[in-house]
Amino acid sequence: MTMSRPTIFLVDDNEAFLDLFASLTEDQDFDLNTFDCPQKALDALDRDPPDLIISDVQMPAMSGLDLFHRVSDRAPATPVILITAFGSTEQAVQAVQQGAFHYFEKPITDKLPLFWATVREALAKGQMQRHLAIFKKKRELGMKPPATLIGRSPAIQKVVESIQLVAGLPATVLISGETGSGKELVAQLIHEQSGRLSETFFAVNCGEFSSGVLESELFGHERGAFTGAVDRHLGFFEMADQGTLFLDEIGDAPATFQTKLLRVLESKRFTRVGGTAAVKSDFRLIAATNQDLKKKMGMGTFRSDLFYRINVYGIEMPPLRQRREDIPLLASYYLTQFGQRYGRSIQGLSEAALHALRRYDWPGNVRELINVIERAVIICRDDTITTADLPFDAATNEAELSDLNLVEMEKFTMDLALRRTDGNKSQAAQLLGISRKTLIEKVKKYRLEY
Repeated sequence: MTMSRPTIFLVDDNEAFLDLFASLTEDQDFDLNTFDCPQKALDALDRDPPDLIISDVQMPAMSGLDLFHRVSDRAPATPVILITAFGSTEQAVQAVQQGAFHYFEKPITDKLPLFWATVREALAKGQMQRHLAIFKKKRELGMKPPATLIGRSPAIQKVVESIQLVAGLPATVLISGETGSGKELVAQLIHEQSGRLSETFFAVNCGEFSSGVLESELFGHERGAFTGAVDRHLGFFEMADQGTLFLDEIGDAPATFQTKLLRVLESKRFTRVGGTAAVKSDFRLIAATNQDLKKKMGMGTFRSDLFYRINVYGIEMPPLRQRREDIPLLASYYLTQFGQRYGRSIQGLSEAALHALRRYDWPGNVRELINVIERAVIICRDDTITTADLPFDAATNEAELSDLNLVEMEKFTMDLALRRTDGNKSQAAQLLGISRKTLIEKVKKYRLEY
């Protein structure tokens, strides 16, 4: 999909009619491609679908009715207008009954105003159908509220400056940082400060899907592409046209997908799973990772050419423990948000509670802080949150965490997330910012009893 002049395919085995029609379209606002053979038109359709097809009905190699049926299977959103000579009107009527947009009898030169009006209606309908399909999908996914990056620390101000520098440029961006540090928030801010603000921001976590499902979600699929594919599915590559696509945890992307993603980024074209037609989409890519991609490159698990393609500009999101001066601001902001959500009139946090928040190491970063504040708002029975409303003892946790090695730290964090969600693995995985599959593997690895 592109924001260019519409393209029309004209199919007729009569070269004289093709030349006549081409001369009639010189002052029309679209691009015309002519074909003297239906199969040539289908081949071109697979490479670059047009906005409208106009076809003769009676042709020796393939009838216009057969061509219409094949177009309906390959590109159902593409309208078809048939032109029929005397004796083939019945086939044209049959095609219209089966979904063709309209038909005209030759000659068309004596009815050009009506013909061009119909062409414009067909182009408008095709565009409306494509936009409607994307709008429905966007509505299902939900639109994100405006992003807010909270903090005054030098570390977070450096991130703000980076966002302002790169937002207006067409460069791809790679955001690095620990789980829960706010990488998606940075991506959304880049989108909102770019020229693509009026279009949609889509976020996909590469670690949440298996290889096959991830490809289907991003590339889309055609009806019948696999068992259960009962209808055409628009993928995020297609829906993000003119907007921004955020691929979180790009380091978890399977090797086969990395190869395909690189090809899409280089050509801005892709093919739906089970399809043959090339689809164009102009989207901006922002990727994020909580892993060391250079280390993965050295291990051979992440493509170096893809890394250099997505890391045109890099932003490092600092962990919360490295910007403790922002904790009071963050706590106050989310206290107000959750107070309004739950209808609680809480004035603030006690000095002891703020001290506890500042001293805690926050292995789950801002995401964990948000969870702690939400829980505190729910259980607080006064107008001020105290240490009794916090799910940890600051002094105890400070001592415990400072002595742990990385393996024990991960085990502690997994156990903490599971306890806070009453053993619900899906909710715990969401809190930790990892997939449920990864959490289950970690639970088995550390022999946690949940």
